[in-house]
This record gives sequence, structure tokens and C-alpha cells, in this order.
Amino acid sequence: GIVLIAFCSFSCGYRGYVRWFRPKNDIMEVIKVKEEIDRADNPAKKYLLVKNLQNDLVTISNAIVKDVIPSNNIDYDFCVVVDIPYPKGNVECYLYSKNLYEKEDVVTIARLKKGKSIIDAVGEFSRFFTLLDDAFVKIELVNTTIDIRGEK
Repeated sequence: GIVLIAFCSFSCGYRGYVRWFRPKNDIMEVIKVKEEIDRADNPAKKYLLVKNLQNDLVTISNAIVKDVIPSNNIDYDFCVVVDIPYPKGNVECYLYSKNLYEKEDVVTIARLKKGKSIIDAVGEFSRFFTLLDDAFVKIELVNTTIDIRGEK
């Protein structure tokens, strides 16, 4: 136990160490919470539901990269976009990636191919947002670790 903590504190930095102990939610659970937020008429309940999501890590498995775009988030230069199919419409996830050394993971992002790369991702929930398009909901994840599984 102590060896693991010492290893993590030296090699992973604070963020990597803390991530070991944070609860994880699958992206589908996050979408269900979004639907609960949409149904709630009490703003305090909506606030608490979002706040609870911000304490957890969100996992995405076997997602195909839709695009790599310039970032709208001041802390990052690039953003990876993936679509998650959902019965009510596509859910677009905007992934802002950092590596274990708390630097933007440009090396991994540069290897991604639009429409071909299949990835797994684990990131911190940041927010829901909407734009005037056909996506059911958009979700922003920050400090995301991206693993390339292969190509389709």
C-alpha cells in the first residue's frame, strides 16, 4: 500500500494520485443524470446533481473520434470530439486531454484520425452545454486521459 502511494506521488503527481481514489461513472450514467436535471423543476436540485457529477471521473469506452478541433477552453490548445449514440439523439463529448505530468497530451492527440481512431477516455466532468445543432446534449470533460485502442 505505502509503496503504491509513494510511487504514485512521485511519478503521477497530485492529480494522478487523487484520480486513483475518485469514483467513476460510465458516460451513460452521466446522460441519465442529465435527463434527471432536465426533469427537475427545483434549481437547487439541478445544482446538486451537476455538483455531484463534478466529483466523479467519467469513462468512455470504444468511441470513434469524430474530430480534433482547436480548443474553446483557455487551458488547452486542442479538443477531441466523440459521438456517443443515445436513443434521444447523439451525445457529443468534448475531451480536453492531459497526461500524467499535467501537460496537454498533444502527442496522443496528434496520432488520432478523424472517423477512424477508436479510443477509451477517462476525464473529469466539467459541464453540459448546448448549441443550435442536432446533438441531444454536449458534455465537456477536462483533464482527460485518452488511450488509443486502434482503428476501425
